[in-house]
Amino acid sequence: MPDSSIRTLERHIVEEERRHPEATGAFSNILYQIAFAAKIISREVNKAGLVDILGATGDVNVQGEGVQKLDVLAQDVIYRALDHTGHLACMVSEESEEIIPIPEPFPTGDYVLIFDPLDGSSNIDVNVSIGTIFSIHRKVSGGEHGTLEDCLQAGCRQLAAGYVVYGSSTMLVYTSGSGVHGFTLDPSIGEFLLSHPNIRLPEPPSRTYSCNEAYYPRWSAGQQALMRHLKGLDGEGGGYSSRYIGSLVADFHRTLLQGGIFMYPA
Repeated sequence: MPDSSIRTLERHIVEEERRHPEATGAFSNILYQIAFAAKIISREVNKAGLVDILGATGDVNVQGEGVQKLDVLAQDVIYRALDHTGHLACMVSEESEEIIPIPEPFPTGDYVLIFDPLDGSSNIDVNVSIGTIFSIHRKVSGGEHGTLEDCLQAGCRQLAAGYVVYGSSTMLVYTSGSGVHGFTLDPSIGEFLLSHPNIRLPEPPSRTYSCNEAYYPRWSAGQQALMRHLKGLDGEGGGYSSRYIGSLVADFHRTLLQGGIFMYPA
C-alpha cells in the first residue's frame, strides 16, 4: 500500500537523523532554523510591493552588485535565526565581505553556514522568482571560532546544500547526501510539506539551455562552439530552446525538474 501520510520537513529530517545513531541533533537544528528563516523571508517577499522594502540601498556587495533592501532584510533574518543556536562556528554571506562571527555571549559549534540570502535580487522590483541558497560544512580548523579554512572547503565536502525558491509557491529543496527532496510551503498551516521526494533529472530531459548570452563575446572558443551547436549554427546540432530568467535559483530549479542545460561560464 502506498504511503499517503503527510510528511513535514521536520518529520523528514527526524527520519533522516534516525539513520545516523551518532547524530547529536545539531545538524538537524540548523536545517530547522534555515526553514524557519525561509518562512519569514517568504512572507516579506510576498508583501514586498505593499511596504517599503523594494528598491536599492545604495550599497554594493562583494560581487559588485547593487544591494537591495530585501537583500539586507533576508540576511538579517537568517543571521538572527542561527546566531544563537550554539551549532555554528561562523557564517558567510554574499552580502558581507568578511566572515560573520557568532556574537557574544552565544556559544559556538562545529558547523559553518555559507549562504546567499536572496539570489536574483535585481528581479525583486519586477516580481520575478528569487531565492535563498545555502551550504553547510563541518568545521575543520582548531580553535573556537570559524576561519577561512573552514569556509573555503571543496564542494564535495559539504554536509548539506540546498535552496529556497520564492515564486508562485515557496519551495525548499535540499540534500544531505541521501537524495534530493523538495518541500512546498503551505501558508495556511505554516509548514513545509514533502511535495517532490527523491528528485531526479527526467529522462529524456527537456531540450532547453539556460545562460546569459550577453556574455558570449567573453566566452572561450569552446563555450562559443557549444552555443553554436545548441542553436544548430554549426550545421549539426540544433533543436534547443533558450529559457533564461536571470535568477540562478529559478533557472536551476526549472532545469532540475525538467532537465536541460544550465550554465554560467566565467
